[in-house]
Amino acid sequence: MKEERDMLVLSLPFVAAVAAGQILSPSHEAAFLAAAALFGMILYFWLRAPRSVAYYIILMFCCGLFCSFTGSLLSLSDVAEDGLPAFLRAQLAGCVDGLSFKSGDTGAMVKALVLGDRSGLTPELTQAFRTSGAAHVLALSGLHLGIFYLCLSWILKPLGNSPTAKKIKSFTIMILAGAYVVLAGASASLVRALLFIVLRESAALLHRKISLLRILLAALTLQLIFSPGQIATPGFQLSYLAVAGIAILYPWLEGLYPKADNDRFNIPRKIWQLCSLSISCQVFTTPVAWLQFGSLPKYFLLANLLIMPLATAFTAVSIFIVFLAPIGLCPGFLLSAADFFSNLMIQILTIIAGM
Repeated sequence: MKEERDMLVLSLPFVAAVAAGQILSPSHEAAFLAAAALFGMILYFWLRAPRSVAYYIILMFCCGLFCSFTGSLLSLSDVAEDGLPAFLRAQLAGCVDGLSFKSGDTGAMVKALVLGDRSGLTPELTQAFRTSGAAHVLALSGLHLGIFYLCLSWILKPLGNSPTAKKIKSFTIMILAGAYVVLAGASASLVRALLFIVLRESAALLHRKISLLRILLAALTLQLIFSPGQIATPGFQLSYLAVAGIAILYPWLEGLYPKADNDRFNIPRKIWQLCSLSISCQVFTTPVAWLQFGSLPKYFLLANLLIMPLATAFTAVSIFIVFLAPIGLCPGFLLSAADFFSNLMIQILTIIAGM
């Protein structure tokens, strides 16, 4: 708990300052004053070496103002929208278009859930996702990168579990996950998920245990250092609030259902865990979703309970399709599986949206 409190002391003043800097109208004078205040605090630290909590709060607040007023150091989304990533994304989308899916919507769903290209989705299907409360499935996020991470872990499993093999696997996963994030457009939620993976793998390499809340606070601070303007975007806000709900509310909700001796095959408890996960995310994201979009899905719990397992399976299959199709090694059973999961998802979404 002490480490979480320390992270809160460092992260919250920084985030508050970034938000304040975005609300104010930054000018050269304001940036100069923020830089001067930051330099003064650092100089005071070296001369006096203070240990008070107030000093660190003021220091991080000055850092946040400085980052917010001086803009971003690096924007992955700008890199992803131009040059080689955009070209490769278009080539992969073309390969998907050339596949023989039985359903016309399957190819569009594959491109949407793996490459972030929603141009092929019909307006009716997009509206069904929104109305049913499953719009987050279309927005590339931690779900999609998490599935990509699991696929990579499965592919690299034959390397073994020796210390050297673990290092090779961790570095390979971080590099390929970063490449995928840039390829898929580097949205705020994808970058957040990438930071989670990098922090988790780094902690594993250093043999350190790290809680979800600490990873959340560290990722939030790092992402705002490099791209402070993201704090004003709905995708950034919803992504971090959803994870905050999982870190804060989910453990309590999940604990309301007592564990059994053979918990692995306790289906009712598995359903309760999925419901708890959905409720935790929805409670934290609802205020922002209402302010940004003015709507609140009535059947989000039912939609997530039915759609999330299908979306997970469909995304895993789609990842293999997207990266095997260009080299001509995509087997037919993957296409059939994608058609099956896609059609089933669309049917469920249509029914829930019409309720």
